[in-house]
Amino acid sequence: MFSFLKNWFGKDESQLKKELQEEAAIDFHELSDSEADVEKEVASNAAPVVTKVHTELSLHPVWEQELDAEKKYTLRFLQAELPDMVKGMISVTGFSMIPGPNGLTVTMFFRNSLDHPVRFKNIRMAIYLDDKPFARMRVDLSEMGAIPPRSSRPWEMLFPEETFLHDNFSFKRWKVVMKAGRSSHVWPKQLELDPEMEKRMTERQKDRLEALTHSLPPIPADTVQVTGFDITLANDGRLIAGMLFRNGMREMYNPEKIQLTISDQDGDVVAKGSVDASTVKVKPGHSRPWIIVFPPNAVKKPNANLRRWVLEVK
Repeated sequence: MFSFLKNWFGKDESQLKKELQEEAAIDFHELSDSEADVEKEVASNAAPVVTKVHTELSLHPVWEQELDAEKKYTLRFLQAELPDMVKGMISVTGFSMIPGPNGLTVTMFFRNSLDHPVRFKNIRMAIYLDDKPFARMRVDLSEMGAIPPRSSRPWEMLFPEETFLHDNFSFKRWKVVMKAGRSSHVWPKQLELDPEMEKRMTERQKDRLEALTHSLPPIPADTVQVTGFDITLANDGRLIAGMLFRNGMREMYNPEKIQLTISDQDGDVVAKGSVDASTVKVKPGHSRPWIIVFPPNAVKKPNANLRRWVLEVK
């Protein structure tokens, strides 16, 4: 605990201010019941309606006990440098990120502009380097306790190496982001391989698929998207295509049949048809690859230029 203190040695207040990163805010109502609670029964006294909220430092009892007066003063100083918040929002602002043998330790302010205490539970967190996702994980924040109204609470967490999406640490700026469960988009990052397919794949192919699931953008909630990732015209005339099913729904995706159309970069249809997809079973929030093979007699353009190709699934 308190790894962030390593970043403070020998720094004055002007240097410490530079440690504060970009704030990431979301409307509290975007959080699901499993992610956060509002303790409405502990409502504060009525106050006039305002659009901006000034926050004060709130330390967890353990931090209050363990930190000396100088460290508390520095945290209070950093919190005072944070901008006022829009009422009804919660946000997170990082101010320390330290690499270690087991991952990245990040310290941030969790901020609450509501008139009631907020208690976080299981919530998705992410680190962005130069606006690109670097690490993601779901974390239990129940130990952080309730954040009082109009307050900022510092907290420290470890992003283990297995949460990293890549190993490129080159960046100019970073920020921490909360991902709300009621957000309009879902990121199906969990890759699931069919056991029989996995047996035939090389480690390089597996790594490539893993990287693909992390590089694709989020998809709208309650939808399924299919992305083509590999295609080959075999010497015997067969067309072999690989596709990645991404399930943003809350239930298993298991279609009986799907309509496939593959076109080349000229816009010409190379192959199309109705396919039995009863073996496609994709769990909620998961991505799963599938291979389709068109026989030679189903290939309409055997000399197609497939350097660029388009896959349509209905």
